[in-house]
Amino acid sequence: MKLTTREMTLVAIFPAMMAVTAQFNIPMGSLPAISLQTLFVYLAGLTLGWRLAGMSMFVYVMLGVIGLPVFTYGRAIEALGTGSGGFIIGFIISAMLIGYLKNVKFINNQYIKNFVVLIIGTIVIYVLGALYITYLTNTSFWLVLGSFYIYFIGDLIKIVAAIYVYKRIRPHLTYEWAQICLN
Repeated sequence: MKLTTREMTLVAIFPAMMAVTAQFNIPMGSLPAISLQTLFVYLAGLTLGWRLAGMSMFVYVMLGVIGLPVFTYGRAIEALGTGSGGFIIGFIISAMLIGYLKNVKFINNQYIKNFVVLIIGTIVIYVLGALYITYLTNTSFWLVLGSFYIYFIGDLIKIVAAIYVYKRIRPHLTYEWAQICLN
């Protein structure tokens, strides 16, 4: 797969923003910390499309795997063995799903469609996070998933912020803009 310089730059922006925002977090005790990382998962999916968004989040995970302190609390690969591991893997799948679903026509109103797509992306992150915590702690999946209610209000705010930012930057950054210019 050959990427243009523009695409490589866009793919690199989101792992950098994820690494920076991971360092500013609110500890939640035994649960993963609250951070702004999901905001950039949403924006990557909306602006890059499924292929580049997945690649961008994969780069983020690989930066942690090779030992760079890009995950919450400045951790590297050891974060994948904690309760955050499912969320981190969920970032990749969620970004790809958001990038794919935003181009599927199922609701005519663009704002509502983006909201629904981002809610679906959030659910994917929650489910994968809950599955991994359930695996690590040998507890009930539904009990773990139910404990994520504390994240939901913040994620709704991040969804609204992501839609607002996306609408503002879309003409300048997205692959759709490049396709329009080529035609």
